[in-house]
Amino acid sequence: MKRLAHNKSKCLQCAGCVGVCPKMALDMYGLDLQIDNEKCIKCGICTKACPVGALKITEGGDA
Repeated sequence: MKRLAHNKSKCLQCAGCVGVCPKMALDMYGLDLQIDNEKCIKCGICTKACPVGALKITEGGDA
């Protein structure tokens, strides 16, 4: 099963991914990115918007 993985150590907290999500599955709470996995359709738009590659679509439990 695919999921969206977030690498917090790479993340710049720029919130660029939040604005591009067509399902509004991403949100910033302070400096913490929140992913709503029920809304996320794993389209990959946010992964392309991330300037440092902190987001990626993975299979199963891989991060």
